[in-house]
Amino acid sequence: MSHSIDKMIEEWLSETDCKLLPGAGKPLNLDYYFRWPEDERLGFSILKNSGFAPVEVEQLGEIGRLKSELVVCRDDESRACIKRKLQEEEVKLNLRIEQAKQHRRR
Repeated sequence: MSHSIDKMIEEWLSETDCKLLPGAGKPLNLDYYFRWPEDERLGFSILKNSGFAPVEVEQLGEIGRLKSELVVCRDDESRACIKRKLQEEEVKLNLRIEQAKQHRRR
């Protein structure tokens, strides 16, 4: 099975201009991914790839969007608002992660 998947990937790579992919040439930031317990990562990845992202994955997307918005924002008032929203989203995500860890320990 692994061989056929490798073949499919190689074919796709040969037919596709990988430079057009989002984030091409940039290192992946996997910090948030590895903060999740190992047994939950695979499930979240499968759900996300199927279009059924859990709340936490959606929060990660929102955090990424806010960070990108912050980079291009030049207005001080808007930057302060974006920073506040970003901090709120990061706190919500961290709380959900901690709740999941504590729930798992029980």
